[in-house]
Amino acid sequence: MRITFAGTGDGRGVPAVGCKCELCQRARDEGGKNHRRRVSVVIRNGSETILFDTPASVGQMLNEARIFQISAIFLSHKHYDHIAGITEFEYWPEKIPVYGNISVLGNFEITDRLYKQCKFHVLHDRESVKVGRIKVTPFDVSHKIPTFGLIFKDEEKRIVHFSDSVNTKLSDYQRAQVKKAQLVIFHTVAWDGGTDHIDIITVIKIAERYPKTRFVITHIGHNAFPHEELVEKLSPYKNIKVAYDGLEVRI
Repeated sequence: MRITFAGTGDGRGVPAVGCKCELCQRARDEGGKNHRRRVSVVIRNGSETILFDTPASVGQMLNEARIFQISAIFLSHKHYDHIAGITEFEYWPEKIPVYGNISVLGNFEITDRLYKQCKFHVLHDRESVKVGRIKVTPFDVSHKIPTFGLIFKDEEKRIVHFSDSVNTKLSDYQRAQVKKAQLVIFHTVAWDGGTDHIDIITVIKIAERYPKTRFVITHIGHNAFPHEELVEKLSPYKNIKVAYDGLEVRI
């Protein structure tokens, strides 16, 4: 399986609109890895391509990556930064299955054109669906609103994506999945607390307990450290990687 981090910023993205802080100014002037679009990932496995979350910039992301075939879309929750781009698929040339919990699927107005191009399916906690060879299993994570993380599995290859989880302690089910995973993804807005997302300090503690598992942090906020500083701070932890827009990881 191959996962591409199409966007790695938090709900505001970096640079944030109207913000004149040093990091946002640097992102405007220099671009590079400090320029972060809102969060989204693409998972490829053979002929299958899965899109997880559709931020407002998803159309630009797909055009830049030359992605013209999508097997399925999964939506984690109804916050705008994760679903705003769903209207792009009113014009997709083929009908696409779209999966999400009842909270997210009931949150946007389904126009006639969108209804024609997308087939909507309600997901339930720990009830798996198959997309080609990929088995996709949603699991509840703690956030302000009903939110799913996703497990992507092909035979013994497993990616666990926690989405916007605030959990500082993993459940028994989550620990079992992390232990069996080759790659675990967390959304970390900040280094140490202060938000309704798990922080990087907590991810370090989890990663230390599972040294054979690779971890990636994404959904990084504009108040976090610049990319280069984050990489330096995490350099002692060889199994943690800082995502940036365009990062590709294979398992």
